[in-house]
Amino acid sequence: MKKVLILSSLLCLILAVSACVHRIAPLSPHRTNTDFHQQAQSNQACSECHAPAELGRGHQAADDCLRCHRIVQGD
Repeated sequence: MKKVLILSSLLCLILAVSACVHRIAPLSPHRTNTDFHQQAQSNQACSECHAPAELGRGHQAADDCLRCHRIVQGD
């Protein structure tokens, strides 16, 4: 039983850490709830502040940023 718990915890941790690489939207980092993020409707708006090449983890200029990175409600 302990081995199953440890393995499942390890699997969840690996999944959470690699979420952005594998484009798992619910586990990808969220955008903060700022006016600019609320108004961003395209990749072009995102790339004004965030260059895909500098983000690493396999991000490409043609990626749909808004599909994976959603706004967190609240502060």
